[in-house]
Amino acid sequence: MKKQLLAVLVLTLTGLLALLHGQNPKPLRAQLVGTWRLVSSTQTLGDGSSRPDPQTGQKGVGYLIYTQSGRVCVVVANPDRSRWASVQAPTGEDLRNAFDGLVAYAGTFEVNEAEQSVVHHIEVDRVPNSTGTDRKRFFSFSGDRLLLRAAAPLPKDVTEWTIIWQRVGM
Repeated sequence: MKKQLLAVLVLTLTGLLALLHGQNPKPLRAQLVGTWRLVSSTQTLGDGSSRPDPQTGQKGVGYLIYTQSGRVCVVVANPDRSRWASVQAPTGEDLRNAFDGLVAYAGTFEVNEAEQSVVHHIEVDRVPNSTGTDRKRFFSFSGDRLLLRAAAPLPKDVTEWTIIWQRVGM
């Protein structure tokens, strides 16, 4: 009787351990991999008020892509940027407005699982001075959304910068 009880107990524990092991989430790096569409980008200011990211505006649009091979690509724009009078011959003001409402960079990324952060190592950027720099973000997941919080240094008067992305593909 004791042997049968012990056998049932061992089988039950083995099954429970297998079940628990199967519920372990994927590593954080693997959870980042995929294509994400911008939902919002909000900055909290020192006085407690908040505003949309000044570059992308209230209705910013764009994508963030993390690849399995460790590449990252970000393109985000303000859809309310002024249209050019002539696509073949934009004015200096047209070009300035186009760049003011655009964030675009690509490079590699690495994840620190312990602090739940990702660092983007910039290899190409809309702003030439940003090439060769790093951008650190703390991240968390909420369902199929990715929340990124920019690490210091932040823009003047900004105390927190949260960017929310919606998963749209793997």
